[in-house]
Amino acid sequence: MNQPFHSNSPQGVTQGTAPSAGGGLPISSTLRILMGFGFCAVGLVKGVLILTGESAGGIGVFLDGLGFFLLAGTGVTMLMDRFYSLYLLLLWAALGIVGSFVGQGELSVQLPALFARIMVGLVALVSIGQRGIRTPG
Repeated sequence: MNQPFHSNSPQGVTQGTAPSAGGGLPISSTLRILMGFGFCAVGLVKGVLILTGESAGGIGVFLDGLGFFLLAGTGVTMLMDRFYSLYLLLLWAALGIVGSFVGQGELSVQLPALFARIMVGLVALVSIGQRGIRTPG
């Protein structure tokens, strides 16, 4: 007893409008695009400046440079609307936190950057947690 599929059935309507299970970021597309371009620009510029700079080398400088290239990669994944960009952003924050403890610089310079990366990490964690709570439909 097969019945033909009707587009005016409730299932047909909800299936067409429900977000996909592998959906992107839980933010508006305009904000996502602006953040993606911003992360790309800042990540590339800061990454190149840190790694080619005249500052003393060390693991802290390497982690900072690597972290900013990771931030540029996060921007690219945001432009592609991939959810795993939040995991990359969380990894960038973690690298920055570790790098600030390993690096040897002035505390007045490191403290605001450390606070900012902790806040970015918390925002990424909350956004990842919200995805598990969100129900399609």
